[in-house]
Amino acid sequence: MFIFIAGFLLMFTLLSYSDWKYEDELVHNLAIEVKERCVGKDLNCIVDTAMFYTHMIQDPMMTLFSDKEFTSPKLALTRSSFSNFYFGKGACGAYASFFTRLMMHMDYKTKFVILNVGKKEGGHIATVIEQDHHLLLVDPLSGHIFRDTNGAMVEIDTVAKYWNSYYKHHLPQRYVPAYNYQHGWKYTNWDKLGFLSKAFYNTSVFFIGKNRTDNISLHYYIVKLNKSIVFVTSALFIVSIMIALRLFRPEVNSLLEYMANRKN
Repeated sequence: MFIFIAGFLLMFTLLSYSDWKYEDELVHNLAIEVKERCVGKDLNCIVDTAMFYTHMIQDPMMTLFSDKEFTSPKLALTRSSFSNFYFGKGACGAYASFFTRLMMHMDYKTKFVILNVGKKEGGHIATVIEQDHHLLLVDPLSGHIFRDTNGAMVEIDTVAKYWNSYYKHHLPQRYVPAYNYQHGWKYTNWDKLGFLSKAFYNTSVFFIGKNRTDNISLHYYIVKLNKSIVFVTSALFIVSIMIALRLFRPEVNSLLEYMANRKN
């Protein structure tokens, strides 16, 4: 039994490492390209360029495969940041995840914005970039970067406050007007895992308070911990091998003795 588990963990570890390494190197090289195009590290240039590459990589796949069916197990195992890249699936969450991952490789902290659309909670996902205690709003799906009359990036609260008077009149054609920031938003979907996520939320509120908990974006930390899956499964593989060797020590010793005698 432990041998079977060890074999499964080894296979899963190798596949996870292969996928993670490829995706991480792709995003890393893309981040280098973005920084080379923005020599002065100007945030406006970095965000514009990162958004350009996010769409350049994902749009063709979305166009080709969004209506196609895939049954490969890889579809369930692929991280959301690459679901569009591989399968053309994922819409706003995939675009936001990829953009977030790219910004992280350039040392920018981001948050998911889970937007209420009318009476529907979680009807859309956007992103804010944390910069000097400001939460600057971008919409990766439409490629829109919210800016004021001077061309400076603006905070999500500013967009919500002046939506009707300014921002709804300066949207790209592909932007859905219903994503209007008039019905609230949150940074983590605490209902996603039902009882478990709600219990985690209530525990967090108890220890650090409601305001700080409501401003947590778990997605940022989940993306950062993606590579940990590889190390966790590697550790479990080693543990399972050690347990198997301990349980079957007589058989292992007999096998080693047999092999030693054959050499002699």
